[in-house]
Amino acid sequence: MEYVLSRKTNCTKIKIRVIEGVVQVSAPFSVSKKVIDEFVHEQEAWIKEQMDKNPILKNNDIVELLGESFHLHFIDVPRCYVEKDQLYLFPNKELIQRFLKKNAKKYIDLRFEFFCEQLQIHNISLQYGFYKSKWGSCTPKKHKICFNVNLIFMPLEFIDAIILHELAHLYHLNHSKDFYDLLCTWLPEYKQVMKKYKNRSIPRLW
Repeated sequence: MEYVLSRKTNCTKIKIRVIEGVVQVSAPFSVSKKVIDEFVHEQEAWIKEQMDKNPILKNNDIVELLGESFHLHFIDVPRCYVEKDQLYLFPNKELIQRFLKKNAKKYIDLRFEFFCEQLQIHNISLQYGFYKSKWGSCTPKKHKICFNVNLIFMPLEFIDAIILHELAHLYHLNHSKDFYDLLCTWLPEYKQVMKKYKNRSIPRLW
């Protein structure tokens, strides 16, 4: 079984996660590849079960984008667009990703600008990508924040929480008490929002 392996110094045992249909394995540097392969093989039934929980979407399934529900249609024309409550996608990964990125960026840019104005934060550049294990990241020294395009599938209150989470990292690099104290002054319901959507899966479109 294919999987993505990451070695971590702070990892004490082999861990397996299935994110967006990708099997991700983290393991200590001291564990051999052979042992990892054997462990993954032993967990194949569980991995398949996780895969089945998040199947690739098909025609007429409901997809949520930026808090709105759409009926999904795969079409033969190389376009991706929305018309009223209908979502039309050409089944091509590159085209779909381009469509998602354009629309996620348009919305998140506006919300980011709103919060920056409220908090008097300036000169931060934004970057967007498809990440497997994070919603965003912040690099204060470079005045740069990255957001996961897959936020487009999440509720609007969750997107706001992630934006403010990354902005808080401009003041506190780690997840210390000071970090969460600051974040919760900006968004008192932050922890409730994160808990509410903790196990929400990202729909698979390809």
